[in-house]
Amino acid sequence: MSQCPMHALLDFERFSHGTPRELINRLREQHRILWETDDYSGGHWLLFRQEDIDHVLKTPELFTNNFSPILDDFPPEILAEQQQSMTFMDPPEHRKYRSLVDYAFRLKQLEARKPLMRRIAEETVERVIGRGECEFVTDIAMQMPMRVMFALLGVEERDYDHVVNLVNTLSLADDPEFAENRALGFQASIELIEFGTRLAADHRARPRDSMTMDVINAAIDGRALDDREFGRFFNNLIVGGLETTRNTLALGMHQLILHPEQYRMLEQDPALVPSAVEEFLRHQNTVVYLRRTATRDMEYLGQRIRKGDKLVCVLGAPNRDPAFFPDPDRFDITRPLNDTRKHYRTFGQGPHYCVGVHQARLNLEVMLGEIVRRMTNFRLLAPPRHARSIFMDGYKQMRVAFERRA
Repeated sequence: MSQCPMHALLDFERFSHGTPRELINRLREQHRILWETDDYSGGHWLLFRQEDIDHVLKTPELFTNNFSPILDDFPPEILAEQQQSMTFMDPPEHRKYRSLVDYAFRLKQLEARKPLMRRIAEETVERVIGRGECEFVTDIAMQMPMRVMFALLGVEERDYDHVVNLVNTLSLADDPEFAENRALGFQASIELIEFGTRLAADHRARPRDSMTMDVINAAIDGRALDDREFGRFFNNLIVGGLETTRNTLALGMHQLILHPEQYRMLEQDPALVPSAVEEFLRHQNTVVYLRRTATRDMEYLGQRIRKGDKLVCVLGAPNRDPAFFPDPDRFDITRPLNDTRKHYRTFGQGPHYCVGVHQARLNLEVMLGEIVRRMTNFRLLAPPRHARSIFMDGYKQMRVAFERRA
């Protein structure tokens, strides 16, 4: 095992101003695999190159997701519950559960959802445009993913704030503004499961048109899901559906503020919105890493990997690899869309490739399109405030001013 300084990358101090992308670039150039110590189980292996990340994420028989996609070791009683959820499963069980929701994110379903999304975007902008300023993360970036996912799942409006608070506590449990300690983050995951359990029961009592209704009426191996199983489903879908899109839109909007000439390009040619979204996703990927756990002792990339070792795939590393992207650190909304999608690893890879990838892209495209159509001359009122996390890069506050577009 090669020796290296403690916390070569995944250290809260290094992430205090967001993902340290220059450091990741250096590590990618210097190492295919690197051991670093951590505060959880002693240490883990870091992977930076696209081919190695793809191999680990596509080979669950060697690198399981059964112990969590994050570095933290869950308390045993919470881990036992989570291991029965889709996010922690490996094939073939994972495929059975994922198939229950795949249909909701197919392109035909998204096309039918577009009028709802356009209305949400219009209402979101209308609520703030007269003020000339807003807190972008909550007032704008959160609105589309929250309202779309809640409508899809049949969550009542009175419960919106409660669920969002639980998602923030779970996802940002290392930030004292969201959780007093890490244990509260684990507890929030159980509370989300319990909320989803109650949501399923409410749908049985008061049937209505939603994905929740579809899932609880479905069957796996001839057996219908019970309410608790749906609760685990809900936890998986709502966390993935809210945090990532909110963060990506805020991080991407900040880049447009830093590069006003590119915002003007969007105003002049709205057809660039889809490629701008892909550049948001490449340049400012919000999920920092995905962890897998070795299922056996093995030799891998010249290192002795032991059963139970954690392998951490640094998703942003391929996103700025000059082998795939010319001048990779430059923010450029005119990059060829298909090439960008092909080479970045923002949505992961393998069996756990983001189930809502098409919904996420469309959320971003519709919201950004409405912003560009009606708002101009964005500027920061204060430096954006990063959430404290080494797993999820994003702003907890970004105060901006703007003008109504003539």
